[in-house]
Amino acid sequence: MFSGRDVADALAAAGQALGLPAETLRYVVLEAGRPGGLGVSPSPARIAVLLDGSPAPPTPKPAEPRPPGDPRAGIRAVVRALGEAAGIDLTAEIEEGDEGLRVRLGGSDQRFFLEEEGEVLRATEHLLIRMFARDVAPRWIVVECEGYREQREETLRATALELAAAVTADGKARTSPALNAYERRIVHLALAEVKGVVTYSVGEGGDRRVTVAPAEAPPGSPGGEP
Repeated sequence: MFSGRDVADALAAAGQALGLPAETLRYVVLEAGRPGGLGVSPSPARIAVLLDGSPAPPTPKPAEPRPPGDPRAGIRAVVRALGEAAGIDLTAEIEEGDEGLRVRLGGSDQRFFLEEEGEVLRATEHLLIRMFARDVAPRWIVVECEGYREQREETLRATALELAAAVTADGKARTSPALNAYERRIVHLALAEVKGVVTYSVGEGGDRRVTVAPAEAPPGSPGGEP
């Protein structure tokens, strides 16, 4: 996966890193990116480059059957396709619970997904959410690799408490970076019992965030749905 200010910039970075002309690369846009301005933080574009050993596209293998309402086979097929496109050894184990699906990546090359401080893993998770969110709604999809998710959750809780401390100190609301539904839930729960603050989700689509505000502030729904 490669990122840049926009898709063209990400494609140029991919071409430079791979030593190939950017115009010859086959790729999938994971996030189109967004310029900043007027109080809106910029977000990078992310693409997944599909590589194979010859100029012609490889013949795709038949996808595993995907039972209606059961996204697990589809998720395994996508992970398998990503592994084949990147030329890495990759497996996926899926744990299903009442609250969602936890996809555990394995294989000898799993650390590929921890490069760039987990950017590749988060991009893969974003891709799976975009593809299968409707199949699991209102539950969530989480992708795990070598304990990264547990570390990410601890970081989110610590960040939530820091935001709450800042809000109670000066009475000014703070808003988190863009988070997916599962990550917003972590923040809401981390601050559910913290006195003096309320939390609510703001934004649309992939730009949804959590605002932490003084308890007396009325905008939004306190502890709103993630």
